[in-house]
Amino acid sequence: MSRHTLNAKYQMLIEALDGTPRDLERLTRRVDDAAALMRPAPGAWCIKDVIAHLAEVEELFRACFARIVEQDDPYEPCIHPESGEHDLGRDLRELIALFAARRASTTAYLRALNHRQWLRTCVHEVHGRIKLRKQVEFLIGHDNEHLAQIVTIRECMEGA
Repeated sequence: MSRHTLNAKYQMLIEALDGTPRDLERLTRRVDDAAALMRPAPGAWCIKDVIAHLAEVEELFRACFARIVEQDDPYEPCIHPESGEHDLGRDLRELIALFAARRASTTAYLRALNHRQWLRTCVHEVHGRIKLRKQVEFLIGHDNEHLAQIVTIRECMEGA
């Protein structure tokens, strides 16, 4: 299999991951720091909560990817970050930059992998034996859920 074919096979997943920081920028372009703290309902997440969560989870996923590549069939529980309040002391742009930097590290790691590494497996808590590719797809799905959450928060803000 040529290097070109290998890159094309996984490039779509990496491009989806690369798009999330741009989507966050676009979705928050007209949101100031005060608005980013507005909660659509008591106990609901604000935009800063969502982005702080994305930044936190990014490191957990990247560590998972590394274990899959470096270990034989590691057990991988569902990723649940520490519960509790997010650190909302950073301004919105700083949170987005933090997430973007962490995501860039993840995609650089994934771009450096060869075909055999993409085929490595783990034993997932819920899904059983799965390939690294599936874990990457889980991260993309997680991104999409939280991007949709920001859209919903924005709609609530604009309707208020």
